Amino acid sequence: MNRFEQFAKGGGLFDGRYKLLRPLSTEGGSADVWLALDANTVNDKERLLKEEPLTTEDLDVLQGLMVAIKVYRPKNALDIEGEQQFRDEFKIVYNCHHANLIHPTHFSIFQETPYLVLPYCKKGSSEMLIGKLTDNDDLWKFIGDVSSGLAYLHACYPPIIHQDVKPANVLIDDNHNYAITDFGISANFGSRHQYYYDDEHTGTLAYMAPERFMDDPVPMEESDIWALGATIYEIITGHVPYGEEGGQNQHKGKVTLTFPSGVGADIQRLICACLDYDPQKRPTAKQLSEIAHLKQYPIKKSSIWPKILIPFALIAAAVAVFFLTRPASEPVAPLERPKVSAETLEHIYDRAVKLADSNVPDSVLAGINLLDSLSAVRYMPAIYELAHTYGWYGDNDTVSMNRKKMLGIQLGNPNVDSRAQNLAAFLPKEDKYNQKAIRCYERIVEQPDSAYNEMKMDAAYRLGIYYLYYTRNVPLARKSFLKSQELATQLKDQSMLDRIAIALSEL
Repeated sequence: MNRFEQFAKGGGLFDGRYKLLRPLSTEGGSADVWLALDANTVNDKERLLKEEPLTTEDLDVLQGLMVAIKVYRPKNALDIEGEQQFRDEFKIVYNCHHANLIHPTHFSIFQETPYLVLPYCKKGSSEMLIGKLTDNDDLWKFIGDVSSGLAYLHACYPPIIHQDVKPANVLIDDNHNYAITDFGISANFGSRHQYYYDDEHTGTLAYMAPERFMDDPVPMEESDIWALGATIYEIITGHVPYGEEGGQNQHKGKVTLTFPSGVGADIQRLICACLDYDPQKRPTAKQLSEIAHLKQYPIKKSSIWPKILIPFALIAAAVAVFFLTRPASEPVAPLERPKVSAETLEHIYDRAVKLADSNVPDSVLAGINLLDSLSAVRYMPAIYELAHTYGWYGDNDTVSMNRKKMLGIQLGNPNVDSRAQNLAAFLPKEDKYNQKAIRCYERIVEQPDSAYNEMKMDAAYRLGIYYLYYTRNVPLARKSFLKSQELATQLKDQSMLDRIAIALSEL
């Protein structure tokens, strides 16, 4: 009897809090997972501490919170440095909140052994679906949920690489959504630690991409995509695509992938793309999420552009009406804009932002083009979104960073060292994008309509950040900060006033 079973059969509590009930998994490479009852949530603690195993009747009376506890095995006990790494990385993972992620709610180290506490999913993992899930709608649901969770991890800064995507690590929650577990703590944060393991690789061989078998492999998002492809294939067919040695067998020659009848051609093509030997040819998790929403791969241009052309046509029609209804002899004032209803502009704007926030480059580009069209009629929210897209933003602004990535805008190295809130941590490498952002911000600041004062305040502040820390143009920086300060005073925005005070002190 191991010590975990002793806690289950005896009257003791694991780490003084958790009553271990039964093992959920003992086949993982580094840890066992146990179902446990949180003693802090029960009605009758004396019944909980009795010397024999708990019965179903006991559990009904206790009505406590069931949790899953992942206990790392003794061989994975931490040294002092490893313990600190464990704590540091838990802090990062703890802040990951997404519907398709099961993240740990607590961690500790008991008798030199680390453990994690996670929500308990009574429906189990997607292992139960292996060889059974062939309905196309259900498959798209699985692909969409898992890729959405991965996209969130990959968009973190630095990226969180899961490194062990497989059916056992995709749980089914009470609402039948698929959620990834076992991420972050046992993964590398874009580069580094494998301190729980004494084997050469982290992960499970059957789901490891070919590049992970090379000398000194570097953790990369593309390897997670390969593992997802292998996972989907196994759930459909009942077996992994390249045998128990995974991508290592892909080195040896081409293997023909076969699918049961009824599995859509789009899903088959998607799986093959995920399993491409060349990492650069695999779709990203963000793209997979968008693909699953549209239920087609590759995404056909015709499925996107008709929806995009409608708003363009609305603007074009408004412009045409404006000009064609004038008498031919009547001069056209060069600065007068076409009359487009506020409702129409708002509708087009909402569509543009939705496209710009997509995970498909073509959609993002279409959204930006729409915003450009709206900027031509001086629609301030659209101009601000363009500045948001092209301008300098901090590493926690995933929207701006994602748009830049989808548009192929390269970022320079962060080089701001300031006590002020660092909104300019990342600047586009090519100055043409910075100049686009400046023009947008200047147009906003010059806008006389007081309805946009909050937007103007923020635009002036960001101009000040750029002039102070990147071009060292102190006069322009001061002018911008003072304008922002004036607006912040009118709006009674104390947070902005505090930030401006810090920036002004550095002039």
